[in-house]
Order: sequence, then structure tokens, then C-alpha cells
Amino acid sequence: KRVDKSTASPGLQTTINLGSGLIAGFAAAIVSQPADTMLSKINKTKGLPGESTTSRLIKIAKELGLRGSYSGIGARLFMVGTITAGQFAIYGDIKKAIGATGGVEIATK
Repeated sequence: KRVDKSTASPGLQTTINLGSGLIAGFAAAIVSQPADTMLSKINKTKGLPGESTTSRLIKIAKELGLRGSYSGIGARLFMVGTITAGQFAIYGDIKKAIGATGGVEIATK
């Protein structure tokens, strides 16, 4: 069932914004986790003399593997998901408070 936000109650609008933010935050955390894990590892270890950043990243990626690149994902999902959900809710409430209209509507046919 599709919900029209313009006719939804303020509580439902906030719930929609929170849910949308949570989903967006989860997606962002999942997509960026491997790169953040590798960044943490490269910052914690010293490279060998003459070793390039690219070769260090390749070595770290091989050591971690796919599963290792997602270590700590639970805490990150919680952190990024809740922060993004809060931002979406605040944005929606401020937009409603100042009477801002419009926005992007995705049409389906």
C-alpha cells in the first residue's frame, strides 16, 4: 500500500522519515564498510621502504578477505543507521515547520 505523505499524520510522516533514513544508513554502511576497514588497517601499519600505497592496499585486501572486510559491521550499522535516521527525521520536521513544499517525487507507471 502506498502512503501519500501530504495527507499522512505528522506522526506517520516522522515514522516514514525515520524508516527511510534507517534504510539509507544501512545501505551506506554496507557499501562503505570494506573501504573504511582497509583505511583503518593502512593507517595502523607502517609500510615497508619503497612499498606503494596500492601494493599495501592489495596486500591488506588479500589478508582480510571478503568476510574480514566487514568486521565490525554490526556496530557500524547501528551508528550510521541511527544517525541517518535522525537526520532524515530532523530534516522532515524542519521542512514541515517552515512550510517548505515540493521535493522530488518518484513516479511509477
